[in-house]
Amino acid sequence: MNVFSESHKIVNVLDPVATAFATGVTDIVNLENYRKCTFIVATGASSANTDSTLTVLARISNASCATAITFKYRTQIAAATPTAGSDVPGALTDATIAGFAMTASKKGGVYIIEVDAAVVAAAGTNYDHVAVNIVESTGSGAALGTIIAILSEPRYPQAILATAID
Repeated sequence: MNVFSESHKIVNVLDPVATAFATGVTDIVNLENYRKCTFIVATGASSANTDSTLTVLARISNASCATAITFKYRTQIAAATPTAGSDVPGALTDATIAGFAMTASKKGGVYIIEVDAAVVAAAGTNYDHVAVNIVESTGSGAALGTIIAILSEPRYPQAILATAID
């Protein structure tokens, strides 16, 4: 039997907030025991123009992530939830180290950020930690939302997966 929690590790990297995403870096995730990390960015309703730039950063430890890396992403923002079509994802898109502009003002928007541990490792010697960085556009309002990380393809599968926060 394939049990989701035995092949995927869930990590809350940005606590849900009642006010806004803080500009900056999420909690850092250790990919040492995993081959893939998928960040799920879920946005809430906002009346302001809240376009922000999202990048992915890598490093060697949980102290900081500062090296921007390439990644893949898809959006799920065709319509505000629960409108029909609001759950339809866009095409998988390659992002450069400059990242991409979110349209965080979309109520119920979802951004699926795919990170491969091999890309993280290629960014520098002993790199195996990763984080999301969000920078608000100048003059934009704050965005509501949360971010979770789903680690998959464990290197050493077991009933209780190894921690990804160190």
